[in-house]
Amino acid sequence: MDALILAAGRGTRLGLDEIPKCLIKFGDKTLIEYQIQCLRELKIDKIFVITGYNSEKIRSKLKNSVKYIHNDEFATTNNIHSILQAENIIMNDFICIYGDLFFDKKILKKCIESKGDMTLMVEKNLREETTKVKIKDDKIILVNKNIDFDKADGNFIGMMKCSKNIKDEFFKSINNLVKKNSQAYYTIAIEYMIENGRKINFNETDGLSWTDIDTNEDLLLAKEMFLRNK
Repeated sequence: MDALILAAGRGTRLGLDEIPKCLIKFGDKTLIEYQIQCLRELKIDKIFVITGYNSEKIRSKLKNSVKYIHNDEFATTNNIHSILQAENIIMNDFICIYGDLFFDKKILKKCIESKGDMTLMVEKNLREETTKVKIKDDKIILVNKNIDFDKADGNFIGMMKCSKNIKDEFFKSINNLVKKNSQAYYTIAIEYMIENGRKINFNETDGLSWTDIDTNEDLLLAKEMFLRNK
């Protein structure tokens, strides 16, 4: 199994003018180093990092410990365009993680061990800004930020598993959508697959710690979680 970390973003809401969000420090490690450590401890050694903003700083930090894929259009696109850059590079089952996601390693273990061709990690306790999901008959039927809060069944945390069995279908869906909306999140491709009959599974975080880091409040929360987990 491979891993793909989407780390092309800038982190403007955090006031980060010079470093990508994934280089935020947690103790003596950056966020992306923490993610990579978790992956390696769970026996995933082939790790691809999609870079964009100030990519040289990520390369300087990680050196040759990972493989790099660059999104030249990071400034004008969203992660649907970033993940597309891996289309002809990822050949195996893979885990995809947002580069600004802090998580308890046990969540990653649950994702790796999940069954089904595609599994999204979901938190049932709703949060306002994070991408929400709608669940019916034990499968995901919607995944986007526009689902009404009172009609959502949880949040997609930004971690998913995709098997090589449907990898081509996943990237084909992205290709069908990216030209129309390069500013979208890749979850629109998952909704496209659902509309075309594909079952999308989910696994729950079961109250384990996680947060995506968009604001300084998120960052404080993530650092508190890191200290507790440590």
